[in-house]
Amino acid sequence: MSHIPPPWIQELADAAALQMIPVDPLAPVGCHFCLAEGVWEITLFVSGTEVVGGSLDGRVQCSRFNLDVQAVCGIFTRVTDVSWQAHSLGDGDELGPHVAIEGIYDEHSVRLRILSFSPRRFPAGRRAEVYGPAWEDLW
Repeated sequence: MSHIPPPWIQELADAAALQMIPVDPLAPVGCHFCLAEGVWEITLFVSGTEVVGGSLDGRVQCSRFNLDVQAVCGIFTRVTDVSWQAHSLGDGDELGPHVAIEGIYDEHSVRLRILSFSPRRFPAGRRAEVYGPAWEDLW
């Protein structure tokens, strides 16, 4: 499968990402998508920020944000389910805490998940240079 999303997925992801209201400067937002059993599974997450220098050197910080769930639901043509997973379900749960919205978007069956944290397998998307000070987006 191509790593470039179909235009409608990019449109949906961009519209949903705009409803992630930052508390801190938001690191880059990642998107993973696949077609599974006729449903497009789309996952959005904010990347971590790696701290370089100072007492927190090497630590990866999470961006804090609020999500306007009602506005995200309004992006869909029809919503069939909305759920919130409050905690990780175990070591194998890569999604962790997240909001899931299922429904129809642009005539496609979609399960959109917006994660609280970036999955462990993804590297930090931003670097914060403490002594610069500077931010550098890595992806």
